[in-house]
Formats: sequence, C-alpha cells, structure tokens
Amino acid sequence: MLRNTEDRWGWLSKSFHWIIAFAILVMVPVGYVMGATYALEYENDNFAMVHMWLSRVHQSLGLIILIAVTFRLGWRLHNPSPNLPAGLAAYQRWLARLNHVFLYALLFVLPLSGWASLSAYGEAPTYFLWIDGLPNLVPKRPVDDPFGFSLYSGIHHFCIDAGAVLLSLHVVAALWHEFVKKDSVLRRMWPLTTGRAPREPA
Repeated sequence: MLRNTEDRWGWLSKSFHWIIAFAILVMVPVGYVMGATYALEYENDNFAMVHMWLSRVHQSLGLIILIAVTFRLGWRLHNPSPNLPAGLAAYQRWLARLNHVFLYALLFVLPLSGWASLSAYGEAPTYFLWIDGLPNLVPKRPVDDPFGFSLYSGIHHFCIDAGAVLLSLHVVAALWHEFVKKDSVLRRMWPLTTGRAPREPA
C-alpha cells in the first residue's frame, strides 16, 4: 500500500524512514573517521585520498538525508499519520509528537549547517555523489570571523549531540512499545510488514 492509513504506514513512508535511518547509521561514523584523517592528509598522499573519499561519502549522505526528509515531510503533510496507540497518557502523546518535531528540525539543520560550514570555510569543495563543487550556501568568510565557519560548525556539532539524544529516545520508545506495551508501533514501520497498532477506543 502506497499511502498511509489511520493504522499503518504506507510503503513510501517506510522507504523514506529507512533510507534516512541507514544514511544516519553510515554517515555518523564516517564523519568521525573523516575528522580523524583531516590532519593526517597533509602528511601522506594516501591519507589525503582516504579523507577525500570519506568526505564525499559523508557529504553525499548528508544531502541524501536532506532530500529524503524534505520529500518525507511533504508526503506526510498530504497523508494521514497512523493513530498513536490507545491507552497512552496525554503527556506521552505530547512527548512523542515533540520528539518527532525536533527530529525533523535537526534532519534539516544538520546537513544545511554542514554545507554552510564548508561554504564559509571556502577551501574545500562540497561533494554530492559524483558531483564536485556544489554552489556555496553562504559566502566565504575569514576563518576567525565569528559569523563564518566557527558559527556553522558549532551548530553542526550541537545538532550531532542533540540528535544523538533525540534518536536514542526515539529508538528506546520504539522498543518500549514493541516489547513492553506490545502495541505493534515498531512492526507497523518495519519493512515488509503490515502490522497495525490497536485502534483508538470508540
């Protein structure tokens, strides 16, 4: 089923969800390794090549996330979201929705801040798959400019830390629903399943 219904996610929403999840799973460790090879690239040509390819993978995945979350949000605005399970307290419903809002915001700000930091730094291209040198998102600024690289890089790293917390809460909540509440919330988003969450009481 392509579209969402009141009790299940459609395959398009599932596809966007798992594409983003897989991209995050790969992009984050690649980003840390990329950072570790930054200083080494000046000492050895092999490290320079490794750093370049890690940068290409990290940046490409970040832009794929940006594209996927844009389409997913647009699709979600034109489709009903499945009902939250019956029996959840009002504060649990509020926290679930708030967590999703912040996750969506971070999934936009994180790749955009990374792109902006590269643009402001201006010494390295922004990669997207086989394309070298995407247009700058912001003008190049001196390295010591407080509204340049340091600002966007700081936002980028803050989003990484905040995203780790929000994503952990998201995963823990999904596992809690699956193994404690047993209300099929995880199963209805799982690929190739048609699991339904219990309907709201009439």
